[in-house]
Amino acid sequence: MRQKFYILLMGLMILGIVPSIAHAETIIDSLTAPDPNIRKYFPRWRICENDIKIQIHQSFVILGYDKKMLDMNNIEVLAAPRTDVDLPYEILSISCGKAHINSNEINNNIPQLAEYINGTYSFRTTEELAVAKRDYCYSEIPAETPVTESQAKAILSYLEPTHVDHAITASLFEQTLKIGSSDFWLKSIIGNDPAGLMFWSAGEAKVVLKRPLYVNDDEESRDRIPNLANAYLGASYRITSGIEENTHNALSWVSRRQLNSGPSAKIVAGFEVFMPFHPEFGVSFNVDVPVEKMNDKAIDEREFALLKDSRDVESNRGEIDGIAPMLRGTGQFTLFYNWWLNKEKAENFFRFDLGIAYAEVNEMVLYYDSAEDCHKITRDAIGLKTYKPHEFGDWVYAKVEYRNQASYPFGASIQYSNQTILGRIYLPIVNWLYIEGKYSTPLRHAYPFEVKNFFVISPVLRITL
Repeated sequence: MRQKFYILLMGLMILGIVPSIAHAETIIDSLTAPDPNIRKYFPRWRICENDIKIQIHQSFVILGYDKKMLDMNNIEVLAAPRTDVDLPYEILSISCGKAHINSNEINNNIPQLAEYINGTYSFRTTEELAVAKRDYCYSEIPAETPVTESQAKAILSYLEPTHVDHAITASLFEQTLKIGSSDFWLKSIIGNDPAGLMFWSAGEAKVVLKRPLYVNDDEESRDRIPNLANAYLGASYRITSGIEENTHNALSWVSRRQLNSGPSAKIVAGFEVFMPFHPEFGVSFNVDVPVEKMNDKAIDEREFALLKDSRDVESNRGEIDGIAPMLRGTGQFTLFYNWWLNKEKAENFFRFDLGIAYAEVNEMVLYYDSAEDCHKITRDAIGLKTYKPHEFGDWVYAKVEYRNQASYPFGASIQYSNQTILGRIYLPIVNWLYIEGKYSTPLRHAYPFEVKNFFVISPVLRITL
């Protein structure tokens, strides 16, 4: 009887202890793996050092994790905030793809590797450091950015991040400013890339405001495509850089332009719509429309590129001083498709565009008006040409773009428009500095105002807050 009593008593004690142990484990887990809502306030970084990535990946394999869950190119470290920058980080967890291990598992299985990761030991020299320093390849994840399985998952374009409140991007080609969490973008663009006329070869620049119109509420795709409809509105204006006479400047190595935008502004408008039934597919449309005609418009002839053409052109305005080609209306209407190689890790992204394009260039004569003592331009002349689509190839618009949005994003694109090829590539230097290059060339016989081989390279500064 007494023996049965002891067995019953022991059973009651075990029943009391087990919940306590479970509760204690829950507390430990909460300390070593903070709630996702507060993880964004902790120091985090993504590892891009190949040797360390291989060792971490192999450690997960040895610990028995399913290889399908692992991604050696998506390794993230979560650490506790430091009170002293000279001290090494206390690592709370390490994730490899969808799998993660907490601090207890790290200390029990990879303690030495963890000391290289947190900066106790130098990875390059394997010596203990007096001041903690991470001297391997890594990319900081800003503390303001919430943690996701892939940092790039909510970014349709790395140069226009939608997952931060404020962003600034600046290059020779484009300057962008994201205005708060509303996804408003203010953009200044030099050139007309959709028409195949990039940088100052178009003779124009534009300022546009881009605004989202419809939020994507589809659970499956809204992390990659936050808005189903975007519209933009702005104006383009003439630039004076790049003409033959301006050769003594920092960009003297860039080919001179031979095309002009008109003295008056153009209205710039467009939209992009992702189909609600299949958000990866959509349509886009944009136009640049001149606001007025240019007959007998007074200009400063020093700010316009003139063709070196010996054609006989006659005008009743008097003596002709030259022929000035003017870029007038342009526009594109395309169908597009966005394709992620892996939607759960939206790092490798392709976009395909196919549609029609329109671009018009008018030749105008430059003459001197003695009555008003100024130079003017006019279309009232015999022998002037108009360049606009007249062959099938002139109407076709096609573009393929690839973006990799991992720790150090890079991308490339190739475009066919107006029978002109335009290629673009950008590569990272550090996390906030990139190099971008563009090259364009017409595939047909070059028109008098076109540059046969036009190449420009520019640094790109990207800051997010």
